[in-house]
Amino acid sequence: MLLLDEIRQQPDALERCLAANLKATKRAHDLLNAAGHVVIAARGTSDNAARYAKYVWGSKLGLPVTLAAPSLDTRYAQPPQLAGAAVVGISQSGQSPDLVAVLEEARRQGRPTIAIVNDAESPLADIVDVVIPLHAGSEESVAATKSYTTSLLVAAMVTGNTD
Repeated sequence: MLLLDEIRQQPDALERCLAANLKATKRAHDLLNAAGHVVIAARGTSDNAARYAKYVWGSKLGLPVTLAAPSLDTRYAQPPQLAGAAVVGISQSGQSPDLVAVLEEARRQGRPTIAIVNDAESPLADIVDVVIPLHAGSEESVAATKSYTTSLLVAAMVTGNTD
């Protein structure tokens, strides 16, 4: 499949994502607002979506948002203390062991967890309190297109403003 074909599929993917996730994004909104701050774990293109979430959640929800350093969990076995944090994983596949490790540690510490993920049956989705499936469909091109734009949409939806 050509990248252009996937780009053309984005409007349908965004429509599916919006229609399917009003309840899940409301639950995520409530979890974030109950927390003192947010920690986001992401890699690659999803890390760019995390930067947008950091900005929009900070500006619209008034929450401090930081990006996780997954190597603290996986490489150095020194996970941070997550007291007061809600922890969010953003991933196309939900398969990355380093992201799963961050969310597993958050669960171990009793923190609320959210996955924004294209594969709702993934290891990441299996371990969180709230799963927000992107409904982007498979990504056949090298560059993530639909999963990236639907991740941005979900970040905006979590603010509670779906107009």
